[in-house]
Amino acid sequence: MKKFFAVLLFLISLCGYSYADEQSVTNNQRELTMQVDEMNCQLCVYLVNKELRSIEGVLKTKADMNAHTVKVITTDKVSNEQLIRAIEKLHYHAKVL
Repeated sequence: MKKFFAVLLFLISLCGYSYADEQSVTNNQRELTMQVDEMNCQLCVYLVNKELRSIEGVLKTKADMNAHTVKVITTDKVSNEQLIRAIEKLHYHAKVL
């Protein structure tokens, strides 16, 4: 029984660590949300994520098809205009919220 609780405690501590690590944004990074109304299918989600991740300085993207939004974590060197132009290459309209 003690072994079970020790393993359970260890697993819970790992879950908390990975969640905290995933949420951190450092001083030279920024997080923003973009609205992409034309993103209506899984292929659209894939293409938007792929296009944004091809920009040097984009660290992470997460597109939400249902909300028509994309959360983006970038370095300070990436401008909003660069992100919008990348989405417009796909013939979608985008704006930073």
